Amino acid sequence: MSLAQANKNLKFDKRMTERNVTVGEMTKEELQKYLESLPDLSHNVEKFTVDGKSSSTEEESH
Repeated sequence: MSLAQANKNLKFDKRMTERNVTVGEMTKEELQKYLESLPDLSHNVEKFTVDGKSSSTEEESH
């Protein structure tokens, strides 16, 4: 894979977006439109505490 292709694949990578906006490779509006197009996956979140125990009500009842 060429460097140009690798950079294209990383255009919306979280670690690259600020740089891409700063150097003009994408606009803030383009980034915002992309972010709004992402699916809401919040239902896949599993909450946990620092001690490693789950904080869900299902686990607390045991």
